[in-house]
Amino acid sequence: MTTVELVLQYLRNLREQGVDRLPVDEEARSILREWMLAARRGVQKPVAASPFPAQPMPTAEGISALRSALQEIITQPEQAPGNLPSPEEEVPFFRPGGASDEEIWENMGRMLPGWRPLRELGTLRTTAVLGEGNRHADLMFVGDAPNYFDEKSGHPFSSDAGEKLDGILKAMGLTRAQVYTTHLVKFRPSLPRQTTNNRAPSEKEMRFSSSVVELEARLVQPRVIIALGIIAARGLLQRGDLPLADYRREGGSFCGIPVIVTHHPSYLLRTNDLDERRQMWEEMLRAMEIAGLPISAKQRAFFTKK
Repeated sequence: MTTVELVLQYLRNLREQGVDRLPVDEEARSILREWMLAARRGVQKPVAASPFPAQPMPTAEGISALRSALQEIITQPEQAPGNLPSPEEEVPFFRPGGASDEEIWENMGRMLPGWRPLRELGTLRTTAVLGEGNRHADLMFVGDAPNYFDEKSGHPFSSDAGEKLDGILKAMGLTRAQVYTTHLVKFRPSLPRQTTNNRAPSEKEMRFSSSVVELEARLVQPRVIIALGIIAARGLLQRGDLPLADYRREGGSFCGIPVIVTHHPSYLLRTNDLDERRQMWEEMLRAMEIAGLPISAKQRAFFTKK
């Protein structure tokens, strides 16, 4: 079977499975361009960059069939108005590859720390803090970016905010091992002369990292994603600079998965507002309901007004 036949078969299988959008990274684009140019020149030898070096170069007819298939299935992910990259800026796609989910996870952990598009931004530190927990979890919690404590430990949500998250999970009858926790941006955003101080990730840092969290969501396939804080909500739902209240009220979806928006746990460290705590708990109950998790009468009675 030729290279083109293999690719066409792969694309057709995806269509049969209901997949109608497939991002393409720059490496794949480069290979496809090489194929096209070689076919036009009539070159019949393998391209060095091809993942199938033993295969003959596709013919012009094969390229035409491949291009038709690609036009049907391969697209760029939708971007909300106001969040579009500039014309000269192409958002990269992280695709580590792998024959199974386990292999993709393994490749992600190996490749992401040195992934060139993020490294070349020059605005992120060098220690990757990868997602953790149950890779088949019903609930996926997403924050904005690692802080000093996360970077130091190598684990997401390692500070006092992480302890608060653990308390929330305990009240839900869950543990860290039963959910999946991650950040939109897997590296701590840098600052001049940085010590323990942190900053929120920029819009560009989130755009360049979006395919990573998208891959996580598609691998985990949670029933609900919980966006912790306004930055995470904006990064996932792409509705611009709306206030947190609007995101909490409207919710949305990411990769076809319902998104519940709530405060970041660190907010609970700064407020004693009972109404805010009650609202956050109601959002956790809503996430549990969507996920089909059991809710006891005691849990429903938390924060009930006396």
